[in-house]
Parts: sequence; C-alpha cells; structure tokens
Amino acid sequence: MASRSLAPVAIFACRRPQHFLKLVDSLQNNVNSQETPLFIFVGGPKQESDWSKVEITLKHARKVRGFKHLEVFERFSENTGTGLIRSGVNQVLGSHDRIIVLEDDLQVRKDFLLYMNSALTTFRDVDQVSQVSGWNFGRIQENSPSKTFLFPVTTSWGWGTWARAWDEDYDVRSDFNWLIEKSSRIHKFNINENYNFLGMIERVLNENYDAWDAVWYLYCFRRSKLTVFPNSSMIINNGFDGSGLNFRRAYPWTNDFQEPAQSSFQFTTQICVSKEFEIYRKLLRNWLQTFWPDSDFKFFVDQLKRKRRQHLNYYRSGYYSNDSN
Repeated sequence: MASRSLAPVAIFACRRPQHFLKLVDSLQNNVNSQETPLFIFVGGPKQESDWSKVEITLKHARKVRGFKHLEVFERFSENTGTGLIRSGVNQVLGSHDRIIVLEDDLQVRKDFLLYMNSALTTFRDVDQVSQVSGWNFGRIQENSPSKTFLFPVTTSWGWGTWARAWDEDYDVRSDFNWLIEKSSRIHKFNINENYNFLGMIERVLNENYDAWDAVWYLYCFRRSKLTVFPNSSMIINNGFDGSGLNFRRAYPWTNDFQEPAQSSFQFTTQICVSKEFEIYRKLLRNWLQTFWPDSDFKFFVDQLKRKRRQHLNYYRSGYYSNDSN
C-alpha cells in the first residue's frame, strides 16, 4: 500500500502515561507504522492532582519515534473527551480527507493499520458508510478472520472516518427531537433495548454530559449510516482497570486478541446491514453482563422498565406520530 494512501492516526491522551506507551508500542508493531503520520493531542486533567501524570504523558509523546511524521499538541484547556476529541478530529480533517482515531487506553493488533486503511480506501466514496470500526464485542463468525460486516451502529474504541462523513458542528437537539417522535426509532437506537443510548443523549442535553460517542451515533443513526466492522476485535481496551474516569473500579475483560493478524480483508460490495447484525447484538448483551453480572431475568426486567419509562414518557408528551416507521 503506497504511503500516500495511508490515513493519519490521531491519539488522544491525558493522565495515563503507561497506557499511552502500550498503545504506541502496539502501533509501532504494525507493518505500515513508519509510513503513517501521527498526531498526538494531550488534554488537561479534570483533577488538579493529575497534572504530574499529564506532564509525563506529554514528555513520552514528544519522544515517540517510528512514524512518518509526528506532531504533538497541548490541549490543556480541554479536559473532556468531547472537547478534546472533536477539536482534534476537526483539526486533522481540516487538512486530510480521512483519519484514524485512538484513545490512550487502547492497544491494537498488528494488522490494525492495514485493515483501517484498506477499509477507508474501499468505502471512500460510499456515502452510506460513515465509519470504520476496529472494535468488536466478540467473534462474529468462526473460521472467517478476514471477513468484515456493515452494521448500523458506531464505535468509539479505535475507529476511522472521512471528512465527507464528519460534521463539525451539528444540531443534537434536532436529531433528538426526530428520534423521540417514534417509539420504533427509540427501540432501534437502543439496539433493541440492549443499551441505554437514549438516556445518554438526554444527559448530554440536560446535564452537559460528556458523551461525544453517543452524539456521533445519533447523528449517523438519523441518516441511516453504516459502520464497517471486523470479524473480531483488533482492539484491546485497557481502560477497565480502574484508571479511567468512566469506570472507577476494575472489571474483568479480555487482554488478548481472539484471532491472528491477517494479510488482507474481505469487504462486501452490498451496501446494506449485514445479516450478522443479530450476532453483534447478542455479543453486546454478553459484554454488558460482564460489567453488570445480573441474571438473565433481571437483565430482561431492567430492559422492560427502561423501555416503559422512556417510551411512555414521550408518548404522554405527545411526541409520537401516527406513522409506525
């Protein structure tokens, strides 16, 4: 793959220098790393006591080698994921037509850059596809390590997109109002009630909650966009060790890849939701129960309670139209 076709990688880091070093090391093990431009954005901490960790991260960032080009940016005024990531992505896409995004608590498989660049090139001009995901919640198909799929959801753990798909400043309230007009939309947006994405958007609007990923998902969902997914995850998320702000205590999760690195990938020519999306939903449910290990019955009851609360709330408010679509 010619170097001119390689997407720049943007790493977003803050107060976890050891996690950052693991990510960089995993990227350096990719075949195409030396031909890849690298941008590192270091944000400020939410807690004053973490400034020393930020300074160590910045010091490590400036010493990174092994990439075609390196630029390090201090974004200390940004201490939220939404502010840091959106501003950094906007900046890179201001001069590039595509981008690969990684946060500092991730590690990538040796074929991650090959996969991401191949997918970004394959679907470059396909308007229905808005994102490429390096993450998956498990293995979609046995004995199909090079296969890929199109699902109507987005991800925030190791992803890529194009300037054509990324909207710098869109109207979240407008998309939210569209979403709650129909119960069927809420059901699909919550991935058949498996995850409370609607609740996240409500908090974004009402509490200034830091959830850029839920907002991005809503933007893509309204416009019926698709995301490219690998057969199994090329990402390991080390942020569940209690070091992150969203998960304050450690949770059991995988620390190894399910499949070996590939030399090429199979991309579909049919631009529609892959039939394997049902498998993805089941894997998501299994993943959720890793963190909230309730019984299947309680998980089901919680889903019903949330569905009743959210759907009835907007029904009584007169939001739902007569159209069932």
